[in-house]
Amino acid sequence: MTPPFHQILKQVKPAVVGIGLLAEPADPFSLVVQGTGFVVDPSGWVMTNKHVAELLIQERDGKVGVRNAIARALFFLEREESKVIEGHRIDREYGALTCPIVEITAPPGELRPGIDYRDEPDLAVCRVDISGLQKAIKRPLHVLTLGDSSTVHEGEEVGVCGFPLGLSLPRGDELHQLTPIVQKGIISAILPYAGIGNPHALQLDIHVNPGSSGSPVFRADNGEVIGIVFAAPQRAGRVRIPRPDGSTEDVSTIALPTGFGYAVPSNRYMEKVKGVVKLPDVIHRE
Repeated sequence: MTPPFHQILKQVKPAVVGIGLLAEPADPFSLVVQGTGFVVDPSGWVMTNKHVAELLIQERDGKVGVRNAIARALFFLEREESKVIEGHRIDREYGALTCPIVEITAPPGELRPGIDYRDEPDLAVCRVDISGLQKAIKRPLHVLTLGDSSTVHEGEEVGVCGFPLGLSLPRGDELHQLTPIVQKGIISAILPYAGIGNPHALQLDIHVNPGSSGSPVFRADNGEVIGIVFAAPQRAGRVRIPRPDGSTEDVSTIALPTGFGYAVPSNRYMEKVKGVVKLPDVIHRE
């Protein structure tokens, strides 16, 4: 019997992390999450998009390195045992912990616009210093498994879990969603066409926003990751405006979300990422 989606989500959500930069280097809770990642190895390796990881690096004195003083991965911790406070049983309690990102592995070269299988995929893996996290949870990290994206079918139900709107940790009485947000939809298209074993991209019938980048796309029936969100198609309309001299001018309108998203198929990581640029653990401190 196939487990219900909410049970699958319990396997996925603990492995999803926010990726961003500290606004104040001395304040671990000043983190501004700008993308999403997910744990692929219990020693602290997190997969995300290359364009997300590029926000975490900086060039200084001719050297490129991780902005280790402010680059962070945000983990959410859930209490597993219940407790009683003033006569009330508390079954769940969440906390958050930011961990330094100390190394990035990604394909060489610059990302180009569009989707072309000849290009290296928009993927990167970050090594996170989880020493502080291990002291807090005292158990191995939840890990997601990369599945075989060549077996994906159009119409297959999938979930996405991440931070589509980004995140800033709340202060005072501010109230908003703190843990990763889940969405459910289907594979709406396999690009460039269905039936090929090495698709360029998976199109999702799911709203994708900038913070969604790096989110795992997982099978709704078993939690296997078959894609990594990396883009959302947008369409800008054009309006013809009359000029005072009687002529007209075409003006582009604001590009609006289409309700779809794109994901890098998981096999692109296993098949294509061979040559990499490994950044050293520490180049500088800010």
